[in-house]
Amino acid sequence: MSGERKALRADLRAAIDGIKSLYGPLATAPVISAWAQSLDPKALPVIGVATPSEECSAATQDTTALDLTAVVVIKRVERTGDDGTALEDALDDDAEALIGPIEAAMQSARRDFELRSSAIDISGAGSPRVGTLTLTFAASDHRARTIP
Repeated sequence: MSGERKALRADLRAAIDGIKSLYGPLATAPVISAWAQSLDPKALPVIGVATPSEECSAATQDTTALDLTAVVVIKRVERTGDDGTALEDALDDDAEALIGPIEAAMQSARRDFELRSSAIDISGAGSPRVGTLTLTFAASDHRARTIP
């Protein structure tokens, strides 16, 4: 089953690499695993990609339906003197700039792919504070069943 998750991650990374250069604020942001921990604020912004789950069900006698979850995470650091509003606005701008092009790129790669949720979190501790935008997408696919 993990083969489909790997392929989805690769397609998503390729889509983001093609899109981010068109969006100035994230043009040089590296694309990393969304599972990365303890990021140095000096390394931000970064874009993380993960495919945390996959559910399977029989679609037909010889086909399995796959429902996958893909996550794109953008982490940014607050600018000096920001009360959090500018950081939240920047993350909203990131979402606005990326969601449509990511969906279009994935659909042109023949994937059934759509945004399911968008969430922002701004850390309340530390200086500087770090803002996180999490975009959760659903992807559907089918594969042949291998029944003995």
